[in-house]
Amino acid sequence: MKPSRTLLVGLLCLYAAKQMLFVAWFPPFTGHDEVAHFAYLRIVATEHRVPVLMQDTMPEDLGEFRRFALDWEEGAPGPMYAANHPPLYYAVMTPVYWLSAHLGPTTQQYLLRTAAIPFGMLVVMLAYKLAKAVFPDDRFLAVTVPAGVALQPQISYEAAMVNNDIVAIAIYSALLYVLVLALRSGFAARHCIGMGVLVGVGLLTKGTTLTILPLLAAASVLALGWQPWLWMRAAGLVAVPAIAISGPWYLFLYRTYGNLSGFPQIQQLQQSWNFPDGTFLELLYGLDFATMRFRETWGEFGWRRLPLGDGLLMSIGAAILCALVGLMIYAAVPADRIRAAEDPVLLPARWQVAALWLLTLSCIVSYLAVVQFGTSFQLTQARYFFPTVNAAAVLLMLGVRTLVPRRWHYHGGAVTVVGLLGLHAILFTSYIIPFYPQW
Repeated sequence: MKPSRTLLVGLLCLYAAKQMLFVAWFPPFTGHDEVAHFAYLRIVATEHRVPVLMQDTMPEDLGEFRRFALDWEEGAPGPMYAANHPPLYYAVMTPVYWLSAHLGPTTQQYLLRTAAIPFGMLVVMLAYKLAKAVFPDDRFLAVTVPAGVALQPQISYEAAMVNNDIVAIAIYSALLYVLVLALRSGFAARHCIGMGVLVGVGLLTKGTTLTILPLLAAASVLALGWQPWLWMRAAGLVAVPAIAISGPWYLFLYRTYGNLSGFPQIQQLQQSWNFPDGTFLELLYGLDFATMRFRETWGEFGWRRLPLGDGLLMSIGAAILCALVGLMIYAAVPADRIRAAEDPVLLPARWQVAALWLLTLSCIVSYLAVVQFGTSFQLTQARYFFPTVNAAAVLLMLGVRTLVPRRWHYHGGAVTVVGLLGLHAILFTSYIIPFYPQW
């Protein structure tokens, strides 16, 4: 087994153990919308249907957890505000619900949290595959990219809760990987059909999958050049399976709500408090908006109950800024210096350059989607950006690699992994464990 694969196996074992800590330590139903997602799952598992906005309400036996749900006041029914979510996650988790139905809601939610761990492991594996797809022979990226994903604390938290986020992240990660393969192969039919299946499955999991569509269009132009007929062929091979798989759900949405999202009904449910956060440009250039999204990316566990200290956030921000500087240096180094370095990563092929641009575009599009959501709902959150974590990891670790001299790559990779482990140690000892009594 190659050293990088051996390290990947060890990383996956470490990730699984760490996730069990997240599953067990955070009190029941304290994750984002866990109560609402559990209530949705119960309806799917026991009534064999999906819930309906403005019609279904939260189960009374979950009332003790009402403070972890939106708009659920004591003495009043709690609205089923997650009912517009696609049904695939809940269908996948239904067998777990059936097998644990005799154990009660609290135990069930711990088992459902545990059932999410394999999806997180899949994201880590796909991070490794993505790094190897873009730069097949580089060990530094093959180690640091999956480590960066596995040891990102807030995504680890989301991947150990009862919600559809980690499944959506896994599907989007698979899409990014197949997209790079398609770029390299000139959009071979098998890759187009594979992407269509993944898009359809993703749209049955969470609407954030829609952000992949601009990437598919851009990738087809980069791979095929100015050949509209080939674009149409590729689009058809992607669209047919995607529509066949997800079409029935969106037809249901339209028949039920008169739209394809249910957002107008959500706005009606939350009209007393969930106002737009601002205009698109106000949010795009707003420092407070960006700062809050950064906080949510690294901490704010639960319902923003556990904010990280400014000093720790500034340290994380400084590390990211250094990585971005390295990425800009990578993009700006003159070709003659690249050749002199005899480093294949510093002299990428045309398709590799295109792949890096696509990964950059995926980060931009996903963040713009967060901004756009904020123009309708004040409760926009950084986790809507998380599906593109693997792309962000490749770009940031490429920046780190650029800053580390080649002869020190082995030690630089080790320092990077140790630093991420140290961040988790700080989070557990200084934040998560001391905060437990306050839940």
